[in-house]
Amino acid sequence: MPTLVYLEDHEGELVPGSLGVLSKAAQLDGDVAAVVCGAGVKELAGRAGRFGASKVYVADDPALEAPLPQPRVDVLAALVGEQGFDTVLFGASVLTADVAAGLAARLGAGLNWDLVDLELRDGALVGKRPALQDSVYVDVEWKGEPRLALVRAGTFEPAESGGEAEVQDVAVEIQDFSKGAVMVERAH
Repeated sequence: MPTLVYLEDHEGELVPGSLGVLSKAAQLDGDVAAVVCGAGVKELAGRAGRFGASKVYVADDPALEAPLPQPRVDVLAALVGEQGFDTVLFGASVLTADVAAGLAARLGAGLNWDLVDLELRDGALVGKRPALQDSVYVDVEWKGEPRLALVRAGTFEPAESGGEAEVQDVAVEIQDFSKGAVMVERAH
């Protein structure tokens, strides 16, 4: 199950929610890759190995400085296509919800969201999602690949495994239509 975990960063640190998803993915499958997208994020990549990534792809480019979803969709779509990932996991945030939805649309892929658990059952990935105002949990699957999943914030705690990751730079090619939005101000 070639799995890619999107690692979100904020103010020079990897977001704990995405590291928790990486830790969970590494428990399910020992060979998990991660991706970091942004400007000046290369030094963050090495830290991902401690949370279970065997390889970390780095898209470090000024075009990714603003936390806008569409340029990240461009990077992820190319990476999934080139490397053949069949599963892409995200820790939920405002940004990652947009990135996951955009990637699902771009790839024609299934996206399950608000997941509170992931497991392998007979070799197939199964997600667990709350329903009926969180009073019951239902199992969800995917009809095809790649499978995209957005995990509810705070579901998995980051767990250090002490490993090291191979770090690989990826080319950043932003589509013209992805350059239409610009960030004019950022509240802190």
